[in-house]
Amino acid sequence: MTSTAEKEMRLQVTARRPEAVDVLSLTLADPGGEALPPGEPGAHIALRLGDRLVRQYSLCNGPGETSNYMIAVKREAESRGGSDAVHRLQVGDVVPVAPPVNRFPLDRGARHLVLLAGGIGVTPLLSMAKDAAGRGQSFELHYFARTPGHAAFHQDLAAGALRANVAFHFGVEPEAVGGRMDAILANAPGDSQIYICGPGPFIDRARIVANDHADPSAVHWESFSAEPGTRDDGKEEAAPAKGFEVRLARTGKTLHVGPNDTILQVLQENGVMVDCSCMEGVCGLCITAVLEGEPDHRDEVLTEDEKRDGGHMTVCVSRSKGEVIVLDL
Repeated sequence: MTSTAEKEMRLQVTARRPEAVDVLSLTLADPGGEALPPGEPGAHIALRLGDRLVRQYSLCNGPGETSNYMIAVKREAESRGGSDAVHRLQVGDVVPVAPPVNRFPLDRGARHLVLLAGGIGVTPLLSMAKDAAGRGQSFELHYFARTPGHAAFHQDLAAGALRANVAFHFGVEPEAVGGRMDAILANAPGDSQIYICGPGPFIDRARIVANDHADPSAVHWESFSAEPGTRDDGKEEAAPAKGFEVRLARTGKTLHVGPNDTILQVLQENGVMVDCSCMEGVCGLCITAVLEGEPDHRDEVLTEDEKRDGGHMTVCVSRSKGEVIVLDL
C-alpha cells in the first residue's frame, strides 16, 4: 500500500482570506506553476501539518481548476491541532499535500440535485454546485448557518453566478431544522439526488428527513465526525470488543490488539506508521488492505459493497471478527 507521504506534493500558500467567523480559506499552488492533479466535486486533499499531524479538507474548486487548490477551514474550539495549524499558515508557506481523493462523488447524470449544507459543511457542496452550474445540471443549494457572518463564502454565493440556485437559512432553531428540510424536499423532484454535509446532528436530522422523501440510495452524506457507540449507518450498536491478533504480511510481525485498543494505536506503538487523521472512521486516510481474515467494520467511509468485499478496512476504528487478521503492512 502506497503511503500518503510517498505521493505528496509540496504546495505553497498563495492566498489566505477570512470567509466567516473562525473560517479561513487558503489557496495552494505549485511554486513552479505546474498544473495540479484535478479534483472531482466532493474530493478532499490531505495536508501534512506536522510529523504525525495529517488533516483532510474538502476542495472548494470549480470544474477544471488545476492551477490551485482552495480549501476553507473552521477553527474548532476542541481542535487536536489541525485547524489551529491551518490558521497559522501564511502566504509563502510551503505545505506537503497529498493529491485529491473522492469518497463523496457527485452523480453527474442525476436529473436534479438537492445540496443541504450546514455551516462549514458547505465546502464540498460548493464544489458540486460549481460543477453542476458549469454543465447546466439542475440543482439547488440550501445553506444553513447561524448568521450571514457565520456562512463561509456568503457574499460570493449571494451575489455570484450561483445566486439563483442558492437559498440561505439563517438562525433556524435546531428543533425547526427538520421541518425546514421537509418543506425543501417536498418541493424537489421525486427523483432528486440528495447530498448532505455538516455537523453530526445536522446530518442525522437531514438523513431522517431525506429518507422520508427519497430512496436511501439517493441520499448521500459526508460526515466530519463519528458518533460514539455507532457503526456503519449510525443505527446498529457495535458488538462488545474482544482482543485479536494482527499479522503484518510484509514483516511477519504479529501484534496483539486488546479489547480497549485500536489497531492503529497498536501499530503506532510498535513503530508501524500508517497515515491517519480523524481517528473516528470518517476520513478514510488510514484505509489498509486486508489479505486474510474478516474485518468488523465500524467506519462511515467504506461503501456497503466495499464492506461486504472485506478487502480493506479503516484501522483507526474497525476490528477483526476472528482471532487473526492479516494486513498488507
